[in-house]
Amino acid sequence: MAREVDILDEYGAEIGAALGFNTTSNSTKPLSIANALFRSCLRTICDTKDIHEWIVSERRNSDRILKSSEIRDKYQHILVRGANESIDDIKEARFVLEQVFNPDSTVYPSYQDSVMNIPSRWLVRPSFKAEARIGDFIYEILSCPINGKASPAIELIKAALKDDDDDISRLIKPILTSAYKDKERILDVEINIQSISLNSSKQAIRKGFDNLTANMHYTGQARNSLLVLKRMVNYAAFASYYYLVDVNNAEYKGDRIPLLLDSFSDLDAIERASELCYIACKKSVEAYAVNLLEDIIRRERLVADITSVDACRAFIKGMPLKSAKERKNARDALLQYFETFYAGGDEPLRALSRALQFAIYTFTYPNNTPSDFCRVLGTRAGLVGPGGGAKFKRLLIHRFLLETIVLSTVNLKGMPDGIELRELGELLRSQYYILIGTDTDKDYSLLDQAKIAQDAPEDLRGELASNARSIADMLITMGLAKRYADGVTIIGWGL
Repeated sequence: MAREVDILDEYGAEIGAALGFNTTSNSTKPLSIANALFRSCLRTICDTKDIHEWIVSERRNSDRILKSSEIRDKYQHILVRGANESIDDIKEARFVLEQVFNPDSTVYPSYQDSVMNIPSRWLVRPSFKAEARIGDFIYEILSCPINGKASPAIELIKAALKDDDDDISRLIKPILTSAYKDKERILDVEINIQSISLNSSKQAIRKGFDNLTANMHYTGQARNSLLVLKRMVNYAAFASYYYLVDVNNAEYKGDRIPLLLDSFSDLDAIERASELCYIACKKSVEAYAVNLLEDIIRRERLVADITSVDACRAFIKGMPLKSAKERKNARDALLQYFETFYAGGDEPLRALSRALQFAIYTFTYPNNTPSDFCRVLGTRAGLVGPGGGAKFKRLLIHRFLLETIVLSTVNLKGMPDGIELRELGELLRSQYYILIGTDTDKDYSLLDQAKIAQDAPEDLRGELASNARSIADMLITMGLAKRYADGVTIIGWGL
């Protein structure tokens, strides 16, 4: 049967291709990103089917899961008592292994789409759908030469993965050595690296990885392989979110979105302003899609005259759609969207692009849209909250991510005496457009320009300063800051 041509699906795919990663999956989690990034750094994969058999415990109801009696028979050569090992002890061991290696609930009875907690090279597996190409996207940024060199983050990640003497890897060492020799278990893979240019958003991400690597070496954190991997993946998840919401500015000079971090201090105005920043992030993704669709329409020249209303209508009426979309009246809806946007004052091309974006979100991305992906990435990076089914989300920063972002921004070695909190605010604002409230006038002005300040209740100016103090308190507990008797907070290491 011939494949049905569908313009909405094709344009939807082009949006993902232009971004560099897929944005329509609800199942993408930090371990999905980690697996792809680690695979690219190592250029190897590992056969982990036997480890998977142990880790998926009988406490889950599935006929795909081996019974512990079957595990005993199959792996008796690595058990202390062999075929006489206690079934109850094996069950308990499997449960413990599942708790350790399945923290993100990414291990399923089926091996095909499962990924485990990855403490070392032994658990890096082949690609799977939930990766959404995010790890590959990050690796392309890291491998892009700057002054002839790739990011030092790659070597730091490789070194951490090759250290298999950590406590977590040692839990599965008996399984690792049970049936394979190293060279048989680990296989080389070819990594296809796309040649990219670093726009301003990618430059900020690359700078962040380079700073993070340097600071982990300086503080000694680089000696802790598990911490290295956790922090690199945490930053990769944040970086993907940042790129998603900033790419419209980088590629089309669209409005830059201020990212007001809420310190979770019950400040009403901060909460509302941070909610509005999160909403603005989602709208920025939509604006990027519209601008990209304009570029595609110009390039393809399928519309006879992009300045003509009638030509745009004719394009909509004649564009190929799948029969399933025709049955859902997608064409009629698209025409209605177009007429509404044109009547609202948009030029024909703009009205057509906005209508296409709306139709793609409705008919091509029925389960998750690129804008909704802000929630997926943000929540799993520790940037967006509260979790669960909370109706209103905001940029509710997690402590570990805050520490990671600061380490990606400052140069600890170059500031042995530290810097003031106000200077940290300037660095965060410059690199990521992150606001924490260190400069009340400047931060308020940026929120006002983004039409966020006027919709925040109470005294936003006053609460910005309180928010900054709460952020400083968090940094003090992490050992990244110290408050002196005069009230001045200094950011640094070993102060």
